Amino acid sequence: MEKHREVAIVGGSIWGNRGAEAMLVTTIAQIRKVGPDTVFNVYTIYPERDPLLVSNENIRFLSGKPLAFGLIYFPLAVLHKLLSLLGVKLPLPESLARMKASCCLLDMGGITFSDGRTLQLLYNVFSIWPAMLLDVPVVKLSQAMGPFEQPVNRILARHFLPKCDRVFARGEITAEHLRTLNLHREKFERAADIAFLFQPEDSLSEENEYKLSELTVKLDERRDDDAGILSIIPSSLVFNRSAGEAGDYAAKLLAIIAAACREESHVVVLPNASRASSSKVMNNDLVVIVALRDRAARDLPPEIMKKLLWVDFDINARGVRSLVGKTDALVTSRFHGMVAGLSLCVPTMVIGWSHKYRETLADFGMDGYAINYEAGLDQTLSLFRGFWQDREQIKSQLEKSIAVVRDSASIQFEDLCERRIDGGSTGKI
Repeated sequence: MEKHREVAIVGGSIWGNRGAEAMLVTTIAQIRKVGPDTVFNVYTIYPERDPLLVSNENIRFLSGKPLAFGLIYFPLAVLHKLLSLLGVKLPLPESLARMKASCCLLDMGGITFSDGRTLQLLYNVFSIWPAMLLDVPVVKLSQAMGPFEQPVNRILARHFLPKCDRVFARGEITAEHLRTLNLHREKFERAADIAFLFQPEDSLSEENEYKLSELTVKLDERRDDDAGILSIIPSSLVFNRSAGEAGDYAAKLLAIIAAACREESHVVVLPNASRASSSKVMNNDLVVIVALRDRAARDLPPEIMKKLLWVDFDINARGVRSLVGKTDALVTSRFHGMVAGLSLCVPTMVIGWSHKYRETLADFGMDGYAINYEAGLDQTLSLFRGFWQDREQIKSQLEKSIAVVRDSASIQFEDLCERRIDGGSTGKI
């Protein structure tokens, strides 16, 4: 009986961050085109919840929690490596055995080995180190990396990135950061984000489809009024980072809402990271949406409140795109919220914090529409007004660029499938 090829994945999940979901389901769909029977070992940070949303015999959800990698997988991988040098075979637990059986580990972390992210840096290391110890090739799919100016980050990046089998830089800024490490040119290549290839049929879960359908009808009714519709995707990460008057993130979003509604437009506020049953802020923009709605009820007049729709329930990546696609423009602080808008050629403005936004917007000639969340209210509102006024021109610009960006995203799967997936049904590379 033929043994099916196995592929390990880290950095993706179904629940929580819907950008991670979009990357995961897109990767599975792309690989299945050439290896329909491929078995996926997905190391998710939600190993209890994801199997409840997706039931598929060829998708195994294993623990990808930081403690699992740091306290279980890594020590056992080290011990396995040492004993193997002595000719001793150490039995591995199921999670680690499945990693060892995989032809490669695909790391789809959105941003890794970046200065100023010490806790995340530990996960960036321990989520790939066990695979390396088990002689499983590591491929870092399209992601932002760098800068590498802080000593610890630079040391670790210079040690681990060259050990990866392949590294895909999500944009020119990341590529330039990688060049400062003197990484061999054949080791890395530019490729647009995975989620630019996402299709609705790639989705593996169904979440609140009835509520989503009701909301879609409401959007269509407001479209019948010939009014513009603005979508807003906030970020719990940016919400937590902002502090003080200059960093009052909620005030900026409310000012944008008010400015759009004064022009007879409507606004829908939705999450790109949602965990409706959790009060935790991580990967949960619903907490921000509720706080923003409460503040809007206090600060905005009733005539504006009537023009607002709020998504306060879980929706998957397909749901996010179905709603954004119903709108005329998007303001977001979530990277993959931005990707959703750009993919649909919906004019997109970003209030963010990292080079990861700018380098992707630059592929569309749109990097001027990204602003740091610490920028002043007047500056942010001024950018929005120009953006909103020019949205038709921006849409045309996006439509001219999207095919090239999708071709760029495809590069990593052409490389991956040719060298690792389609090269045989079993074994390592």
